[in-house]
Amino acid sequence: MPTFIRMTSPEPSVYPGPTHSLADIAKASWQQLASVLDERTDASPAPGFKTMIVASRTETSADARTVVLRKVDTDRKYIWFHTDVRAAKVMQFEAFPAATLLFWDETLRTQLRFTVETHLHSDDYIADEHWKEVGVGSRKNYLSEQEPGSEQPAPYPGFPPALGANLPTPEASEAGRPNFAVIECRVLAMDYLRLSREGQVRAKFQYEPESKMTWLAP
Repeated sequence: MPTFIRMTSPEPSVYPGPTHSLADIAKASWQQLASVLDERTDASPAPGFKTMIVASRTETSADARTVVLRKVDTDRKYIWFHTDVRAAKVMQFEAFPAATLLFWDETLRTQLRFTVETHLHSDDYIADEHWKEVGVGSRKNYLSEQEPGSEQPAPYPGFPPALGANLPTPEASEAGRPNFAVIECRVLAMDYLRLSREGQVRAKFQYEPESKMTWLAP
């Protein structure tokens, strides 16, 4: 199995050798993605795969935003992130479930691009289970009295201004639960790209409707 080594110089070789098969790269990519969920500490820098760009479509154009990775199922090939149920992207996903997730790790010089089918969870046990894991610092944002993206006469902090720099109590934070939603992403395919001065490595892993993996020209 290939080992991802975080280093600044010299840059590690990325050419697949005898042990760097397509299956090895796929497994390592998913493990690296899942590992960031165990690396979250206030003292350490955020791992590169902690955030992702989510691209969706509308009737007339495309839309994109950055969200935080919340959960990964490496076996079943699912990815989850959280959102305010009132956000525009929720309506976009309901109308057009297909989306793209884009991850980039500057240290690893690796991009993971996922083709996914989204599913909304807002008033079910899955959303309830995720909500239990959300800290009050994040729950604070779901207390917003205003819909995300709505016009305001002045800067709005994204939560009741009276809270200021304070956190709500766990009991008070429960008021944000109706605004909380989970977006479940069923991965249909993964495009892997590793950059290096020695040469690039790119591969595609198709999971549905049939399983297939192949090398690609960068």
